[in-house]
Amino acid sequence: MPVITINGPIGAGGVEVGQTVAQMLNINYVDRLVLAEAAKLVKSPVGALIHKEQRVVRFGDRLARFLQNVLERSALSGISGEVYFGRTAELLPAETYTELAGDPSSAAQRLNDKAFIDATTSVVKDLAKADNVVIIGRGANMMLADVPGVVHVGLSGSVALRIQTISRREHLTADQARAEVEELEQARITFFRKFFKVRPSDPTLYHIMLNMDKVPPKTAAEIIVHSVKDLAG
Repeated sequence: MPVITINGPIGAGGVEVGQTVAQMLNINYVDRLVLAEAAKLVKSPVGALIHKEQRVVRFGDRLARFLQNVLERSALSGISGEVYFGRTAELLPAETYTELAGDPSSAAQRLNDKAFIDATTSVVKDLAKADNVVIIGRGANMMLADVPGVVHVGLSGSVALRIQTISRREHLTADQARAEVEELEQARITFFRKFFKVRPSDPTLYHIMLNMDKVPPKTAAEIIVHSVKDLAG
């Protein structure tokens, strides 16, 4: 039975299309479950994993967070707080410090990144071994690039389409939705470049790509289902 990955920019319709495909094929659908399971492996809150995956932080935000962390840890006076990738509150998170210092190649940062991507990859591969699943996002197409029988689908969509989708789904104003779309798309590009050394929009990474400005979600799902029957065999 099929294993399908669907990747695309936020608001392009991946959630709706993925859920419809799963219903049509009567298979499982996962998105944030990947991060929930990965969080267990690295003993980190799901929110921290999502934050790490999606974040593109401006220098001012980094500085504010750095100062906040210093104040919090001073107030804690040595009392352990929430675990952050295995680190306790007595230690300033290495990721915050290296971002502020402009040293993304530090050993601590590499260890953080390796724990994150290894845990996520492990979960994605376990899901693929179980078969019968649609996996949304998380770079699953790259993690399963060499696994036979997995069908990789890429979605694209204009900024206008994505703003409309996010505005409706998250009950945001158009300006708020635009900011969300632009920030998370930059984060997605950074994520793929950092961990896989590719651009997520590269068509060679997928079996098929669908322009969601031209194809309604239900039609997109039908195209994927039809393609899977030929490609997953």
